[in-house]
Amino acid sequence: MTFRCDFETVAPHTVKLKLNQIRKMRTKTLLIAAAALAFGLATSQAQVYSQNVVGYVNVPLTNGVFSVVAPTLDLDGTGVNNTVSTVFTTPAIGDIVYVFNGTGYDTLSYIVEGSGHPVVYVTNWFNGSGNVASGYSINPGVSVFYLPAANETATLVGNVLQSTNLVNTYFPAAGHFQLLSSKAPISGGLTSVLGYTPTIGDNVYIYDNGHYDIYSYIVEGSGHPVTYTTNWFNGAGAVQEPVINVGQGFWMLPAGSSSWSQNFIVQ
Repeated sequence: MTFRCDFETVAPHTVKLKLNQIRKMRTKTLLIAAAALAFGLATSQAQVYSQNVVGYVNVPLTNGVFSVVAPTLDLDGTGVNNTVSTVFTTPAIGDIVYVFNGTGYDTLSYIVEGSGHPVVYVTNWFNGSGNVASGYSINPGVSVFYLPAANETATLVGNVLQSTNLVNTYFPAAGHFQLLSSKAPISGGLTSVLGYTPTIGDNVYIYDNGHYDIYSYIVEGSGHPVTYTTNWFNGAGAVQEPVINVGQGFWMLPAGSSSWSQNFIVQ
């Protein structure tokens, strides 16, 4: 995925972040993209950082083509109050979001429903039972499959989460899959930039236009005498770290009891 990044100050202590992504998600781009304006207030006990850094991310979507989209920006700075309707604010009628629930998918469809006599039509997000689901929780740290009904752009708007300890509370237990994403709006290597410390046996699956790029953190031996290397390897057996882009999610299958905490402060 390739980005063009433009930064524009729009108010004191507020930055508008524009990240334009081209359509095809690739795994080789390494680019840090984040808003950059914050202030520190010195006290006798700690340094307090401003949280009023806001921005938006444009994610191009192609009609009938699945994408794994991450709600990288946050509604109110808490990281816990985002919903499908606050994350995806300009959907096309017929768009479908699939949220992995640990064993299967919760399906959310943006459609027109009619009821009553005379019929009253409502356009909203509905779940698989036909109930309004606009309040369905989707927070930074997870990602979802998005199936658009038109060629469109999902514009993700919100606050940049900042902390020296951004803990991803959605990280799965050993041997379990989960669709994850970075809580910080940055792109780069999962370990070298996004701060994940892997365990031997971890696997990452990045969806790419109908197939998966697979990365495993393993020990490989080569040469004579044998030299062992512990690193990320791709599906071809070459050393390659998975690269995650802003607005992009991925499958994580951890091998051990792991967690993911990021240190991200805009300065």
